[in-house]
Amino acid sequence: MLKKSNVCEEAPVELKVNREKMVTFMCSPYDLEDLALGHLYTRGIIKSKDELESIAACKDAKLIATYTLGEVKDDLFTIPKVVLSGCGSGALFDEKVMQKEKIEYPRQISLERIKKVAREMLEGAIMYKNSGGMHCASIGNISGEVVIREDIGRHNAVDKVIGAALNKDFDLKNSVITTTGRLSLDMVLKAVATKIPVVATISIPSSLAIELAEKLGVCLIGRIGKNDPIIYTFENRIK
Repeated sequence: MLKKSNVCEEAPVELKVNREKMVTFMCSPYDLEDLALGHLYTRGIIKSKDELESIAACKDAKLIATYTLGEVKDDLFTIPKVVLSGCGSGALFDEKVMQKEKIEYPRQISLERIKKVAREMLEGAIMYKNSGGMHCASIGNISGEVVIREDIGRHNAVDKVIGAALNKDFDLKNSVITTTGRLSLDMVLKAVATKIPVVATISIPSSLAIELAEKLGVCLIGRIGKNDPIIYTFENRIK
């Protein structure tokens, strides 16, 4: 007999900003306030959580309602209208992407610290372990604190964990992010938006993600769960 715990829950959840629909997430309907905060932050719609006047989520209504203290430009309400659980969340690759400010990080982070964040991610990801069909992501800060979030979509999981870290006032510029998902171009853009200098995955990055990370200052690490992870970019940041 099929157990409910073996099924990955997915639902359409609408995000409204100042009463106007911005996007519909196809997501796991949990930690929705974190999802909205992380998504708005990584898209550059808000620069900090303090720019949100209020945020409220209702799982039953499949709705997240947010209100910003300032106005939101009309062009931010354009595509994509639906964020699919297996697709990107709206970063468009054009010449403006390459004009983003490059992350400069003069310090070094120990590989063991990054592997520890990844281990805690996998140990704390209940839905991921129960179903095998979920993604999870974690952010570890310089003080050793770790937050973990899960979702059926790898991009949603990253948005959720970024939102959770913002709520806990993590110093993202001195944090690392780990995920179970493949690192594509738009996943690198999320790191650039948050100034997180190191991104590691259980999986691997795409060729375009590596190219963009090299130009925008993101250290990418693949196969972080293995004894010998692959450091693709900015190996000098790892000790």
